[in-house]
Amino acid sequence: MIATTRYQLALLAHSQRYLPPLIAFLAVLGVLYTSRDAPVLPEFAVSGGALLVVTCWLTIALADVEDPAQRLVTLSHTRGPWVLVAAFGLATLACSAVLTVVSLLWATLVHGGVPAAELGLGALAHAACAFTGLAVGLPCSRLLVPRIGYTVVSALLLLAVVLLVRWVPLVNPMLRALAGEQPSAGGVVTALMTTAVALAVSATAVSVRVRFA
Repeated sequence: MIATTRYQLALLAHSQRYLPPLIAFLAVLGVLYTSRDAPVLPEFAVSGGALLVVTCWLTIALADVEDPAQRLVTLSHTRGPWVLVAAFGLATLACSAVLTVVSLLWATLVHGGVPAAELGLGALAHAACAFTGLAVGLPCSRLLVPRIGYTVVSALLLLAVVLLVRWVPLVNPMLRALAGEQPSAGGVVTALMTTAVALAVSATAVSVRVRFA
């Protein structure tokens, strides 16, 4: 598992497909974190939403690095599609974790310090958003969708649903609470658990589909 994850990270680094989402995320942070006196929780809501989109983007970029023939070779060297999909997930989440740290540190520096409780809420909110982005990106990638046009359309539609539709119990309620500066630790933890379940379902479905493809 570790070797496969390292291989996926090496593929992503060599392909340089991480650069567009990285630049886009840093641009969002540069516009977002400008005022020392601005409330930090609404900023974490925006940063978390941006991380969701970027994580989905990174997932699709990583899954699409190898063409179908190369992926068959990779599958033959793993113990099945479960390991491959798990390696995709771990590699993407590692990148998302780095971006989360960048966002939290940037906020801390701009605001001259952030209370530990708010940093904790921000970290958990970003983790929930990363889980959701991965859950959306896996089924929209080449693992299931063979054409890039269909990938873009399906990813945009799913991202719009999870970010904007209030009755979808993933990250929308949590982000709205953060934006209104009325979050609760229980609500953020619930969002984290819900998104973890969604990610598990997504990864399992994609693994089954790859196995029988």
